[in-house]
Amino acid sequence: MRSDMYKVIVERPRLIHGNWLRGGREDGFRQYIASEDVPSKVGMRAGHRNRKWPNENLAPLRRFLMSNAGRPWNKVRSELLAGIDQRNTVQQHILTHVDDYVLTRVRVTPRLRANGKACGVVFEWPGRWGHRGWEPVEQSHAPLFVDPRTGLLRLTNAQHKRAEARRDTQAAKSTEAAKSVRELDAARQLRCEEDIWFEVELAPMPGPQLARYQRQRLKSDDVARLPKVWDVWERRLVSLNDAERYAIHKRQLNSTEIARYHLRE
Repeated sequence: MRSDMYKVIVERPRLIHGNWLRGGREDGFRQYIASEDVPSKVGMRAGHRNRKWPNENLAPLRRFLMSNAGRPWNKVRSELLAGIDQRNTVQQHILTHVDDYVLTRVRVTPRLRANGKACGVVFEWPGRWGHRGWEPVEQSHAPLFVDPRTGLLRLTNAQHKRAEARRDTQAAKSTEAAKSVRELDAARQLRCEEDIWFEVELAPMPGPQLARYQRQRLKSDDVARLPKVWDVWERRLVSLNDAERYAIHKRQLNSTEIARYHLRE
């Protein structure tokens, strides 16, 4: 492990929040932005709130641990501690994140078939909060665990299990959505409501172009400032917080169109 790991992980400048809607700093950063209550003189610190927060770069720690999968955990931990001065609070803070990546409290239970016969083993951990009982390590948050039989650092495959579960969920949603929604092109859809099919014309939602994760992080004040338009399908005002497109026109399909699109078997 590199000797300056603690510098890479902890010692770097802290971030300052930005606002995707305005292209600048968010309201929580400055205390008196566009406010009539601003005093005539404001100190550099007094005019701010929520100025900074920790900006930890845990990717090197994760890469170090992942690259040592298959090695004895005691040796990996010793190498990690060799580069950390535990008398230093900042450096010791790194060890609190090791538990986020490595499960050390693990037990082994036999895997039973339907007939009650043993077939392999299951590695279990007590859960993040400890109140749900023991769970397979594949359902944990950590990518690694310590095999209690050998002391080796092993992969939990939790990330692959979650990805597989997301794919299954998305496939089920797509199958269910296909029963009531058909895509014609980027600006048209076929939608079914109460067994009646409509052709719906769509338009891009006005406002800034935001990724999905950015929309999820919008605060209530930002959502209230988003431009709103009338969605003829939803029969209400919508904004970019609801969807990327909205319905501007809908038309009921006739029997010939329903047969052409094979909407009813």
